[in-house]
Amino acid sequence: MIDETKIVNTNQQSPRLQSRADDTQNDAPQIKVTLYTVDNAIINYLSNRITPVVTQNGTQVKVPVLYGDPERWKSAQRDGILRDSIGKAQLPVLMLRRTAMRKMDINSAVNKYYDRTFYTGWNRRTPYDRFSVVNGVRPSREYFNTTATPDYYQFTYRCMIWTEYMEQMNSVVENISFESDEFWGEPNSYKFRTIIKEFEPLTELPDTSDRVVRTQFDMTVFAYLLPDSQLDVGHNRGLVTKKRYGIKKVVTFTELESE
Repeated sequence: MIDETKIVNTNQQSPRLQSRADDTQNDAPQIKVTLYTVDNAIINYLSNRITPVVTQNGTQVKVPVLYGDPERWKSAQRDGILRDSIGKAQLPVLMLRRTAMRKMDINSAVNKYYDRTFYTGWNRRTPYDRFSVVNGVRPSREYFNTTATPDYYQFTYRCMIWTEYMEQMNSVVENISFESDEFWGEPNSYKFRTIIKEFEPLTELPDTSDRVVRTQFDMTVFAYLLPDSQLDVGHNRGLVTKKRYGIKKVVTFTELESE
């Protein structure tokens, strides 16, 4: 005769389980939004979504979109035209540069260290399967803690367009202006509201024999920044997003044989 006694331990937690629950994991996916994230979203939207084109010799040519590093931007401002390393005029081309960033009034220092917790059910440590469902296994929760609130900024970008003919310039300006007041960015990624108020055609010609038409405009982009680490209230640097697991219920069985 076999007597099976079922012992369920739900009230006491072993030290090992307690340390497992309180252990903060460092392998949590870090969510961060940087200046490069904002710049890249604007450039990719111009290049891959708006995709400005001009017609040259009966064929359509895509207008390349470049970021204006200090040397390239200074050269274009001085000469009135963008040239490559051998001095050839780059036409058509669109170049932009971030010129200013201003913190918006909606930022609040009170919420800077506000701790928000999100959790999931089934996870990689307790995956969902038929055995777990039939036996009433409850998954341990996977917790994500984030301790930072984004800083909201208003960015300003100065853009310049060069084409060979006015008809080409009109086509590029029309395509870009129609996308004002939209959220610019790549699908399934960060998007930021972008506003264009005015296009300024520049009628002066550069001191060169090259035929060129130039237009400049400013873009206002409403975005936010979120670091992957920050100083806490004790001035110690730590990750913004952390992960931990909850405690699982432990069920043990004891078998007793009696003669």
